[in-house]
Amino acid sequence: PGPANRSTMANAAFIDGFLLSCYSCRSSRTPAERAQPLADVVDANTRSRMMAGIRGKNTTPEVRLRKALHRAGFRFRLHGAKLPGKPDIVLAKHRAAIFVHGCFWHRHAGCRNSSVPKSNADFWEAKFARNVERDAANIEALVSSGWRVCIVWECAIRQRGEQAVSTEVAGWIIGTRRMSG
Repeated sequence: PGPANRSTMANAAFIDGFLLSCYSCRSSRTPAERAQPLADVVDANTRSRMMAGIRGKNTTPEVRLRKALHRAGFRFRLHGAKLPGKPDIVLAKHRAAIFVHGCFWHRHAGCRNSSVPKSNADFWEAKFARNVERDAANIEALVSSGWRVCIVWECAIRQRGEQAVSTEVAGWIIGTRRMSG
């Protein structure tokens, strides 16, 4: 299910949108090395506290992109509750839905930030597979209902900067650019 769903998500996103990825996030580890879980560097209590602090909305990459798009003159709604997957940024005027995905949680293929925790690896693999399946289903539902979908990966914002990313996204929103990751 994992690779097929990842392929489905990419195909659905490319139908009428683009996947914005960073150029330098590719891991130098081989696919076999990436499949091996990494050792955790903190104790269980510290990891638990860290995981409890992870937000689903208003993440730093999301806020940075929103501010840049707002400065560029775009007005939008946040976390469209009536749309599949509750996109982070919704531009109804342009029928555009933007997701700002974290590389770890949404399994950015080839990104060094999408490692698998060593402890309880089976749980994490199942959780990540469900996330990827849900992402693919949400993208397909949006595209089939006439929305254009854009996925912006957190590593793109972190490494290229919100201004460069927002310029590309702005071109996609108004239809002057057809891009792919």
